Amino acid sequence: MPLLRPFSLVRLFAILSVVGLLASCRTMRYVPEGKYLLRRNIVEIEGVHKASRRERVLPKDLMPYVQQRPNSRLLGVGIYLGMYNLTDTAKHSGWQRFWREKVGEAPVIYDPRQAERSRQMMQLYLTSRGYLDGTVTDTVEYARRKRKATVRYVAREGKPYLVSQIRYRIEDDFLEPIILEDTVSGLLKIGMIYDREVFDAERERISARLQNMGFWSFNKGYISYTVDTVGFDHAMRLTVHVRRRVAYMDAEGRPVLENHPVYRLGRIVVNTDYDPTRSPEELERMPWDTVRYNGIDILYLDKLRLRESILAGALRLSPNELYDRSSVQRTYDNIRNLQYSANILFTELPYDTLRPVEVTRAGANDGGRVVSTTERNLGCLIQCTPNTRQNFNVDAEISTTADYYSTALSLGYQNKNLFRGAENFTVNFRGAYEFMKNKGRHNSYEFGVNVGLDIPRFLLPIRADKLAKFPLQKTNISISYDIQRRPDYDRTIAGGTFGYSWSWRNGGRFQINPADINVVSVPWIDPDFKNSIENPYLRNSYESQLIAGLSAGYYFQTNPNTKADNLSIRLVGDMNGNLLRGLTSWLGKRTTIDLEDSDHESYYKIFGIRFAQYARLSLDLSQRINLTTTTQLAWRFFIGGGVAYGNSTTLPFERLYFAGGANSMRGWQVRTLGPGETLYKRETYPNQLGDFRLELNLEYRFAVFGNFGMAVFADAGNVWMNAKGSPASARFRFDSFYKEIALDTGLGFRYDLGFVLLRLDWGMKLHNPNVPRPERWHSGFRLKETALHFAIGLPF
Repeated sequence: MPLLRPFSLVRLFAILSVVGLLASCRTMRYVPEGKYLLRRNIVEIEGVHKASRRERVLPKDLMPYVQQRPNSRLLGVGIYLGMYNLTDTAKHSGWQRFWREKVGEAPVIYDPRQAERSRQMMQLYLTSRGYLDGTVTDTVEYARRKRKATVRYVAREGKPYLVSQIRYRIEDDFLEPIILEDTVSGLLKIGMIYDREVFDAERERISARLQNMGFWSFNKGYISYTVDTVGFDHAMRLTVHVRRRVAYMDAEGRPVLENHPVYRLGRIVVNTDYDPTRSPEELERMPWDTVRYNGIDILYLDKLRLRESILAGALRLSPNELYDRSSVQRTYDNIRNLQYSANILFTELPYDTLRPVEVTRAGANDGGRVVSTTERNLGCLIQCTPNTRQNFNVDAEISTTADYYSTALSLGYQNKNLFRGAENFTVNFRGAYEFMKNKGRHNSYEFGVNVGLDIPRFLLPIRADKLAKFPLQKTNISISYDIQRRPDYDRTIAGGTFGYSWSWRNGGRFQINPADINVVSVPWIDPDFKNSIENPYLRNSYESQLIAGLSAGYYFQTNPNTKADNLSIRLVGDMNGNLLRGLTSWLGKRTTIDLEDSDHESYYKIFGIRFAQYARLSLDLSQRINLTTTTQLAWRFFIGGGVAYGNSTTLPFERLYFAGGANSMRGWQVRTLGPGETLYKRETYPNQLGDFRLELNLEYRFAVFGNFGMAVFADAGNVWMNAKGSPASARFRFDSFYKEIALDTGLGFRYDLGFVLLRLDWGMKLHNPNVPRPERWHSGFRLKETALHFAIGLPF
């Protein structure tokens, strides 16, 4: 089916042609005579060896070594070069400099020296991956009439070199048994392809293990490799060398070697008010106060920000314990959890603190040989810089269509050390207003407040050392109250949660709430609205209910605070009402109501209110992929559903799914899509909900100039209702659900202020399943079938 009318396509192609003509006009204006504009780089692999996917070299592995890149393109058009060519480089007015330096891009002239450097670096990369016979050639394809050049790099891998033997030569006889007993966990394997990155990772693994055992001064620089390929056919003998440490230089300047010492922590000092902007002399003169707690000296100015027990409890370092690299990392994590940035410094104390350590090597040919090293002391200084204690945040969202307006504003306050225990206290206020231009009572508002307290430890009757394996642990407490006034009903929601969360350094975070309670009160509902709901069971969603149970979630994100490629996973589930159902045998009261068609329904109440019983699970996946330095591809996939059972026939209203809005299907307003192919009535207030949601979003993001960027997006999805008695038009069916997928597309505009990103998305419906079948595909632009959304931050 055509998505655009023929005349619309003609106009679209005409606009693109004009843009392309503008961009390509006088392309060679600033390309010197006899030079060539770099048009494209091509990387190819020939003679691919039969190796695993991880061991193969792919074109994308070699492309980063290309030193010279052609001019950037916008949607395939070289508009940045075109903008540069439209300026006059002889003029230096502000307007000329803006288009030339901020928007435009100077032509990239092909440089054979850069191509040769690229070829050499690719060759080195092939060697580092085990393809010692590999070669890379570069050829230039000239389009002489257009004075453009395409550089083609062809890599021929050849046969890789394999590791046939692994030997160890360890000069430090004290470390020798420690290293050899752990070779089974090593990354070096006989038969593997030579790979310099794996070799370096093995050096890091060995040094990390030794540092966890007290060998503070040992590092991977003491480990080296020797590769012997003489007499082998594409194979090698690998020797791992571990050197001793240089103790000192003798009178003649020759190094005196010794076995690597083991280190024990001495005095530990924590500076809680360290200012990195001050010089050491200034810090020395400052009036420090000192308090000693559990053998740790704590320095502070004026007043100690945290209680001594909280600060000392975050440290995984203690006097007289062996140095442990993993404990240092856990200390970093715990201090960061206390809203500090930290720098942990170690100082080797004078030689008069050393002590000899001797070990008898069992099983030696001489009946047991004594090997020795020394034990030394380390001084530890932990420099803590407190983060900003208080801050405020604002979030806004505005959406509009031809007949509907909505706006929402959130204000938040945060205090990161409320009771001198690094407790994170937050208060968030949210207000929303929605208005329909149809006649009648079709405006609504909502106001809510949420108060939260995060305590940086588990509140459990268990010793803290038993819980140390849970990093960045927190106890989360929150209460909330929300008032909703809609044209068809009024509702208030009071809730509270109590739970625990902990995080891992790989980006994963776990959250479990043993107590998650909400009391929903519906003091008024329009009888006509309630009777208009076709599904008699769905009417129960608009009744007062008690929602009590547990919830849990897993959250994972790579590179959360950078602009690098990012993958995000959110898996959330909750179960409610099961415990209450077990209590109804002695606390509950059974109620029976009559339904249509001589049917009836029975359920329990507790404390005079019906409680919900259901289970729900949702998965949210999103990824951000950097295509170039100025372009990015982002996608999100969401699937979620719930099922009511026992004391409920449908999910509570607050647990139902909806689509549309600034962060969902952007061709629709909030709650105006679905469920399924149910016909949407424009004159009614939007309450299109479902107990199952499926959605896919795709965005192509690109920079235009400065902090201004744009995006082209497409969304696909819908919600469905599967509760008992749901209309056939709203139910999810595997054999036909794809026909009920809504589609939209649109343009996005972004402006990055640094501390906040402003976003404007304009979405247009392409396929609308909530209108009669002949009208579902939109073949032209109609303003009333679009939606405009203003928001803060990216949608995903």
